[in-house]
Amino acid sequence: MMKEKIKRLLPRRMLYFYSLLSATRIYMPDIRRRVRDKVYHVDTPDKLFRDLTVAYHIIEKGLTMPEPRPGFGKGVVMNLAGLALKHHRLGYSREDVSFRQAVSVLKEYREFHRKIGFTLDEEVEQKLQLVEERFPGMEGEHQLRLSREDYFADAGKAFDRFCRSRYSVRNYSPETIPMDVLHQCIALAQRSPSFCNRQPSRVHIVKSPEKKEAILSLQNGNRGFGHLAETLLVVTSNVSMANDLHERHENHFNSGMFSMTLLNALHFYRIGACSLNWSASKERDAGLRKLLDVPDNEEIMLVISCGYLPAELSIASSPRKALGEIIRGHL
Repeated sequence: MMKEKIKRLLPRRMLYFYSLLSATRIYMPDIRRRVRDKVYHVDTPDKLFRDLTVAYHIIEKGLTMPEPRPGFGKGVVMNLAGLALKHHRLGYSREDVSFRQAVSVLKEYREFHRKIGFTLDEEVEQKLQLVEERFPGMEGEHQLRLSREDYFADAGKAFDRFCRSRYSVRNYSPETIPMDVLHQCIALAQRSPSFCNRQPSRVHIVKSPEKKEAILSLQNGNRGFGHLAETLLVVTSNVSMANDLHERHENHFNSGMFSMTLLNALHFYRIGACSLNWSASKERDAGLRKLLDVPDNEEIMLVISCGYLPAELSIASSPRKALGEIIRGHL
């Protein structure tokens, strides 16, 4: 009670700066942890595996576009080849999934251009040839080419088969998704756990062609397919639902679970979807807030592109790590 009385007596400006100081103290361990990692852990196996994965996934996505552009991603291909050779030079395990997939994707990239009769840049061709010679017989998972029926074959099956059947999809047809179907998907997402049932997640459904184009111009990661999405779902989280700054991670945590359930619900209703990150600058964030009139107390979490699928499509294989790499037992 005394704390509330003091709050009422103090000017709002003073309360604001006091809260700002408290927030700085609370967030500082998180900030220091990230800064230490950036400054003191520059050249580690984790960072190399990260860079391999980011680069090979860009090439994976390029290979699965509705209309892959011949010769796409020269800079990324050269970088990925250099990272694979660095991994080998440093003597890291050849069984690492990121390394094997990187080599496999580089070989697949070269084979794709052979099949369409496109002559790659000489520098790229030499680098790819070196990778093939250095790692003969090494194969990862190739990109998947399948029919719409095959993709959704397990969408109504047991949970384990359902989970294994869902992939991010970047091929969409122009068929309209009815609003009532989207509402049903969002209703299922509401069954996700939330802290003390506060339900902070909000969904902005965007079908306006002009607004979709504007959103996609602000989001970095939809080139070559974003314009095909019939609907964009912008997931936000209401920070007023968090009680204090010690709950600073709850909005991301809760809306993350909500978004995964939403993606699963879209898959259940036979709608293809791809989650697009919102790692945006403050200027881009402000742009999207203005465009959709997002309230100041809502934080933008991610954008989901979605649409019904064409008869035939390609999807990135995106292999997962072995369980032994992610499990830490405390028995």
